[in-house]
Amino acid sequence: MKREVKSFVHVRSRTSKKDLEIFEKFKNKNFFDSKEVSHISKLLPEKKINILEIGFGDGNNLIEKAMANSNMNFYGIEVFKSGIASVLKQVQIHDLKNICLFYGDAKDFLVKIEKPFFDFIFILFPDPWPKKKHWKRRLIDQNFLNLIKQNLKEKGRLIVKTDWQDYADDIKKDFAEFKVLHDSNVLQSLKPIQTKYEGKAIEEGREVFTYITDLNA
Repeated sequence: MKREVKSFVHVRSRTSKKDLEIFEKFKNKNFFDSKEVSHISKLLPEKKINILEIGFGDGNNLIEKAMANSNMNFYGIEVFKSGIASVLKQVQIHDLKNICLFYGDAKDFLVKIEKPFFDFIFILFPDPWPKKKHWKRRLIDQNFLNLIKQNLKEKGRLIVKTDWQDYADDIKKDFAEFKVLHDSNVLQSLKPIQTKYEGKAIEEGREVFTYITDLNA
C-alpha cells in the first residue's frame, strides 16, 4: 500500500491511456474526486457497515475485504492515481458493487462528509516521514484524530498499523486516553492482509505496531 501523506497531495505528471479510460468509465459511479463529494451515504447501496481505508495504495487489502464481505460497504481514499486505477480494474473484473474510491487528501475528504458515518477506519502503514524535520508532515496527530472521531459512529473503531518505532511512540501518546487493543484478530473478517510494507518490516526484523481503538468510548 502506498504511504498516506498529510496535506501533500502527489500529482502524477502523466497518466496512461488505459488508466484514463478506467477513470472515465467509473467516474461519478465508483470513482470521485474528493473535492466534489457530497452525500456519501447515497453513493453505495445502504448497508449496515461502512469501512474506510485511508491511503490504500495498491488496494490489495481493500479488494480482498470487499470480496469477502459483500454485505459491507468499502470506501478508500488515495493520492496516487495509479493505485486507484489498479483497484478500479479489479472492481471491473470482479463486478464489485460495494467499493467507492476517492482521489485526494484524506483530511479534506473527512471534513466534507456527513458525520458520523464510518464503522471502521483503517490507516495501514502511513508514510513515517523518517527525517525529524519532516515529522510535522505525518498524517496522525491530535487534530487528525479529532477529525477521525467525528466521522466514526458510536463504537466505531480506528485501526492503525506502523513499523516505524518513533511514529508508534507518538501514536501511543495520542491514544493515551483511550482503550487500545493490539491484536487485529478481534477484527475477524476485516483483519487486514499483510501489506508489502509489513512483509518488508518482518523480513528486516522490525516490529509491527497495531493500534485498535474506539475514539468515542
